[in-house]
Amino acid sequence: MASRIHNRLVAAGGTDVGCVRTLNEDNYRIDREIGLLIVADGMGGHDAGEVASAHVIKAIRAGLGGEPATAEEEEITVLTRRMDSQDVEDDPPTQDNPEDPFIDVVRGTVQEANSQVNQLNQDKGFNEGAGMGSTLVGMWLPEMNPPPNEPISGIVFHVGDSRLYLRRGDQFRAVTRDHSMYQQWIDFGGRGKPPAQNIILQAMGPTPYVAPDVTRLPLEAGDTLLLCSDGLSGMIPDDQINAMLADATADNLDALCDKLLEQARENGGKDNITVILGYVL
Repeated sequence: MASRIHNRLVAAGGTDVGCVRTLNEDNYRIDREIGLLIVADGMGGHDAGEVASAHVIKAIRAGLGGEPATAEEEEITVLTRRMDSQDVEDDPPTQDNPEDPFIDVVRGTVQEANSQVNQLNQDKGFNEGAGMGSTLVGMWLPEMNPPPNEPISGIVFHVGDSRLYLRRGDQFRAVTRDHSMYQQWIDFGGRGKPPAQNIILQAMGPTPYVAPDVTRLPLEAGDTLLLCSDGLSGMIPDDQINAMLADATADNLDALCDKLLEQARENGGKDNITVILGYVL
């Protein structure tokens, strides 16, 4: 059932095991209290991938849902995060805006979630690069109850190949950029034989550090947002998704989620399928 996020966004979601897998390792959450939409695609098999994706969502929610820190506490927290991560962030993601404190908060929260899953892997005796893991894509609306007709924006963050799309008017585009070998192959000119599209370059959990892409996304009334695992984006071409979302409104998001899940199954359903739709009021 669709939920209203603050007073400017309506969201609905759904998940399906697909036609091939016997276990659904995807998890998602629409948290109206803190303004969070999040999808996590677990990896690792029974009692692992679904644990990783659930733990990632739990940790992200905890990191973004606490009591607001004072300005002094926030300054200390941000400084500590930068010092702790300076050895792995010599080249920060180009999407980041270091002048936006919410981006610092999100990056620190994602890193903490990754550390927690990585610790679970270490406790089970896995070497670095092994064990359970999860992709992650989310959007956080940090400004509570913005005035009607005022511009709003969300903080978009992701690790791996789960995606966030934006449909505005007739234009449909991926806001996130996959952390995958296939995307890297495209970025370097697409020469030679393409790698498999499902080989990702980073995920939450297998390594002690991740480099999430984090950016602020301005939103307009009438925008449609789609967050999904690759079980959807890998089964339905972008132009078909765009056509399916052409009639999206605040009142039909549940039906559209069901339609997207069913279409992914009809197209093969080779992986777990998870989707969240949001409509900006």
